[in-house]
Amino acid sequence: MRCKRWIVWGAAFALGLFAAAAVRAATIDDSLNKLAAEAAKAGSVIWYESSPDDQAQKIVAAFNKRFPDVKLEHIRDTGGNSIGARIVQESQGGARTADIATVGSSIMMPLIERNLLAKVDWTGLGAAPKTVLSPYAITCTAVVYVIVYNTELVKEGDAPKNWADLLNPRWSGKIGVWVRAEGQGALSAVWGEDKVADFIKKLNANHPVLEKSTFPLAQQVAAGELLVGLGIYHTAQPPLQRGAPIKVVIPEPAPVDMLSDVIPAQAKNPAGGQLVALWLTTAEGARAYEDATSRGNPLIEGTKTEALLRGRTLAQYPPEEAKREAEVVERFNKLLESGATQ
Repeated sequence: MRCKRWIVWGAAFALGLFAAAAVRAATIDDSLNKLAAEAAKAGSVIWYESSPDDQAQKIVAAFNKRFPDVKLEHIRDTGGNSIGARIVQESQGGARTADIATVGSSIMMPLIERNLLAKVDWTGLGAAPKTVLSPYAITCTAVVYVIVYNTELVKEGDAPKNWADLLNPRWSGKIGVWVRAEGQGALSAVWGEDKVADFIKKLNANHPVLEKSTFPLAQQVAAGELLVGLGIYHTAQPPLQRGAPIKVVIPEPAPVDMLSDVIPAQAKNPAGGQLVALWLTTAEGARAYEDATSRGNPLIEGTKTEALLRGRTLAQYPPEEAKREAEVVERFNKLLESGATQ
């Protein structure tokens, strides 16, 4: 009898989840339609983001296929590092600024402190609660830190499968690491600062080669100049897509840097900004962004990134600890520089 009650309860719970998902989907569709109508009346939508123009054009094309009456203008900021300063300058000077910006926590938090971002009831618009970092931000995509290795020079049985394997002396002088310890910084959110610092010191015994960018790092591994590397998933995709002999390994825990969409308080077309941000959290929008950039949202089912990271521990600092994370990364940068091959 008890078993039957559990079965009935389980079925009811599953139906409840299905019903909630259906209600949320209907709410999002209704919100998207209303925002699109309002945005079309307000003119173009300006989006500050870091993707190259050819990738951005694919995202814009997918957006316009769904919302043909809304003009989306993508303005690239290489690396996204100066988006915050630009929004501050334009907002204070009364100039036209972005209606939506895709940024990391280190850029977002100073804007919040200056009251330069608008609060949005994202869940009220139908967004899944797990995608809403705060009233000021909704997740867009993630930078995923990974291990890459050359499959022609490293046998699969010898390939690194976890963090500890990177300390193997066989990689001495043949392991590449990004000069910025962003991934190690994110890892410390799970491991703790001291454990990661100890890991970096041991890694230095292998004389890692510091690369200024993870794009050439992946290319060096593909060319056999390096055997393994600690890089980023999306920057490993270009050589992979060309058929280069490299493979990506997701370590556990998996460090990630979430990028969020925010709406500047002085936006001329805030409805348009909200429209783009909300659309990017739908399966359609998230896949369009991921297909174009190889950066996906691990919080959106139906993306390759969600499948890639499913079941893994995501190592990341919450947005409100951005300053602390920056301090930790700076400490780790110095540790890397103290023992690496230049």
